[in-house]
Amino acid sequence: MDSPSPRTRPVLLWALLCLALGVAAVVTGVLRYDALPERYPTHFGFSGAPDAFGTKSWATVLGPLVIGQLSAVVLLALALAIPGKGAGIRSPLAALGCAIGGGVSLMCLSEYLADDAVPAPWVLWAFLVAVLAATVWFVVVTVRMSRRELEGDPDREHWRLGGLVYANPDDPDVLVSRRLGMGTTINLGRPLGWAVLALILAPVLIVVVMVVLTT
Repeated sequence: MDSPSPRTRPVLLWALLCLALGVAAVVTGVLRYDALPERYPTHFGFSGAPDAFGTKSWATVLGPLVIGQLSAVVLLALALAIPGKGAGIRSPLAALGCAIGGGVSLMCLSEYLADDAVPAPWVLWAFLVAVLAATVWFVVVTVRMSRRELEGDPDREHWRLGGLVYANPDDPDVLVSRRLGMGTTINLGRPLGWAVLALILAPVLIVVVMVVLTT
C-alpha cells in the first residue's frame, strides 16, 4: 500500500486530529448521557453562559457534534481534491476544517463532562481563536499563491486582492475560471456579474434578517 504523498500527509494528520476529538466526544456523550440535565443548554453567549435551552435528547446532545464533524469533512475533502497547482492551500484549508470540527468536538466534550452541561469558558475562546488563526493562514497563503500564479498572465490587471476578485468590463464572460484551485468566479466588471452575486447572497441575507427579526 502506497504511503500518503508529502502534500496530502498534512491533510490526513489534521483529519486524524479532528476524528480523534470527535470520537472522544461521542464516546463521552454516550457514556454521560443519563447524567446530563434534562433542561439542556443549546446556545451560549460570548461569556460562555447558556442563553437558550431545550429538552435533552440525542439530537440536542449529539447534534452539534455531528454538524461540526460534517463541516470538517467537507473542508477536508475539498483540501484533498485541490489540484497540484493549488496544493499549497491544502494544509491551511485542512487546518480550518479541523479547527471547526475539532473545536466543536472539544466544546461538546467539555459540555458532556460538566454536570450542568456548560463548557468551560476558555473552550469557546480557544475555538474562536483556532478558527480565526486558520482562516488568516488560509487567506494569506491563498493571496500569495494567487499573486505568483498571476505573474505573466495577460489578464493580471483585472484581478484584484491578490487574484481573489476578477473585474474586466471587456470580458463578455460572467463566470471565469479561477487562477488558483478549482471552479469559477464571477466577473464583477459586468453588470450581470453583480446580479449573479446578488442572487447568491440573497438567501444568506434573508436568513440573517429572519433570525434578527425573530430574536
